[in-house]
Amino acid sequence: MVRNASKFLAYLSTAAALLLAGPARADDCIPSLRILNSVQMQATTDRTVMVVPVKIDNADKKLLLDTGGLVSQISRATADGLDLPQHHSDQRLRDLAGNASSAEATIPKFTLGVQNEREVPMAVAPNPDLGTSLPYDGLLATDLFPGDDIDMDFGARRLTTFSPDHCEGRVIYWPADRIARVPITESHNLIIIPVMVDGHPLNAVMDTGSQFTVMNMGVANQLFGLTPSSPSVTPSVETNGDKSITLYRHLFDKLTFEGVEVSNLQVYLLPNQVAVHDRPRSLLLLAPSHMPLSGSRMFQSAGPITEPELESLSIPDVIIGMDVLRHLHVYFAAKEKRLYITDAVLGESALFRYKE
Repeated sequence: MVRNASKFLAYLSTAAALLLAGPARADDCIPSLRILNSVQMQATTDRTVMVVPVKIDNADKKLLLDTGGLVSQISRATADGLDLPQHHSDQRLRDLAGNASSAEATIPKFTLGVQNEREVPMAVAPNPDLGTSLPYDGLLATDLFPGDDIDMDFGARRLTTFSPDHCEGRVIYWPADRIARVPITESHNLIIIPVMVDGHPLNAVMDTGSQFTVMNMGVANQLFGLTPSSPSVTPSVETNGDKSITLYRHLFDKLTFEGVEVSNLQVYLLPNQVAVHDRPRSLLLLAPSHMPLSGSRMFQSAGPITEPELESLSIPDVIIGMDVLRHLHVYFAAKEKRLYITDAVLGESALFRYKE
């Protein structure tokens, strides 16, 4: 896809260059960041998750920022309301409450910040609450930013994508006293990091689409001896459309990952009863599975998942939700396979504190 040039991006690129310019290393790496796109996020009224404004066929809509989603989705209410062309897909999405969808919509024009694309295929979400009782019209997953650095400034509520072609480690353009450098692995668009929970090493998915932090009930039982009947475990019934599921809550003393420490964190325990094509969506219960997409680079998926891989999908050890992430500024460096994390700073983004 040809990325649109604009005075806005030129201004931001200059600001980033002012912050990051310096002598190049011996390998002639690019010393400054190059901004590709930047949009102002909005918090939902309950301030638990972030939504991103987009235009779908010139209609103003909002998508939930969802780094824990395997694929971006549009709500059925939005697809029907805009009379978008729809067709049956061979891939079937099913959320944890059992709602299913095998439809795919074609968006005539999709606009995100200064980027736009035509004839964009997008899965129709199975969750009936999307676009109705939930205050957003779909899910914005990382499959829409393949290969790009993704900067999530939750203090300033700004989502920015950068070119991954820069000097290694030269990404912190904002004032920060402490910086956590977290190695990651990626699996089907998911960002996975090592964490410690009460002294036990686990793998966690970073999930901006989840209101709360979640743990696999099997892991909770094996490592901590927790069961639904444990005195420290509290049941909670959550609804999704006309269906419901029971989750359980437990207070853990400490969750840490590479310089970030969270004390007395209430974690939801989710039974590992996920069937093929399911994935947990914490309290939002939006569990999308993978659906291969086609189209330009902006909308290209990382590749199909085989049936044996689908059979092996289960709830991750831990899902780190927005109850933790909203206090942070997180920069995902795609080529480095690393997260750079600092405390979030309220107010205007550092990108706008410098003049051209």
